[in-house]
Amino acid sequence: MAILYDVKVYVSGNVIEIYRYSETRSIGYSRAEKSVKQEGKRIIDFETGEIITEDGTKLDSRGRSNIRARNNIRRLTLQNFNKGSKFMTLTFKENLQDLTEANKCFKAFIRLVNKELHKKGQEKLKYVAVVEFQKRGAIHYHVMCDLSGYSAKKLWEQWFNATGEYGGGVDIKKVHHIDNVGAYIIKYLEKDLKKVDERLLGKKVYQTSQGLDKPKEFGLSFRKEKDQQIYNDLLKGKKITYQSRYEDKHTGGTVDYLEINLARQA
Repeated sequence: MAILYDVKVYVSGNVIEIYRYSETRSIGYSRAEKSVKQEGKRIIDFETGEIITEDGTKLDSRGRSNIRARNNIRRLTLQNFNKGSKFMTLTFKENLQDLTEANKCFKAFIRLVNKELHKKGQEKLKYVAVVEFQKRGAIHYHVMCDLSGYSAKKLWEQWFNATGEYGGGVDIKKVHHIDNVGAYIIKYLEKDLKKVDERLLGKKVYQTSQGLDKPKEFGLSFRKEKDQQIYNDLLKGKKITYQSRYEDKHTGGTVDYLEINLARQA
């Protein structure tokens, strides 16, 4: 039996995303093969409702995959991290451009960090990490994580041990001034969305620790009075942080996208 819905909602930490469809959708509806449509300088992913600005270039299948990855990263980060978390950048002294080799170093670093945490009787490091390629081709890792009680000196030592001959450094920033940590981390993926680096083919653009909390996701049908009330309650007294409208590829109707940042309601 098909499940109908008029609204799709994602709740990720302090951010609520609402997709309202002018034409009712059905779970299990087969997607058209081409799920990205370009309108002038706007590229829209109809699976997620995400709008990407681009100067006339078309996204290939990897680009579309990266859009979905970006949404996953953003929502996972919002769900699991906040202003009290840390933003860590890991770099290589040598111009390391081999992603497979770089990933070996990153995984070795995580093992060393977790080993140290285990000695202290603490849980394993919770993190979301994205790969960024510099203009010269060098690889960086940007990591949103919880580092309570972990010294910068120790992190430098462990990254140095993990990178071996490549060397490198660690930069740690507080994010207490950021009210959307998800948007903060995905900005480092923008270049990879516009011009997909061949080194990412067949590889993930991000890595995460195990056991992260997943954002809440649910549909609402206006045929149900209870769902209509839930929708009204979601919006009642809330200030809309961002909104847009675009064509729904599946139905030919429209989609109204609303984003509510609960940290900006004062």
